[in-house]
Amino acid sequence: MLVIKSDSTGVIYPADNCTWKQAASTSGHGYTINTANFYGTGAAVTIANPVLGVIGKSGRFVKISD
Repeated sequence: MLVIKSDSTGVIYPADNCTWKQAASTSGHGYTINTANFYGTGAAVTIANPVLGVIGKSGRFVKISD
């Protein structure tokens, strides 16, 4: 399952209910998520320090963006 996690609060949001903007990573490996919003509750909720990832088979968050 593709998800977006807030690094500051640790809250995980389903990516299918989110919008985000990405940019090239400063490290040169992949990309970073600049801004992200969650729309599951009606009004947009801004996600602080967003990181794109997946929930693996073990149930843990696996980061796929810088």
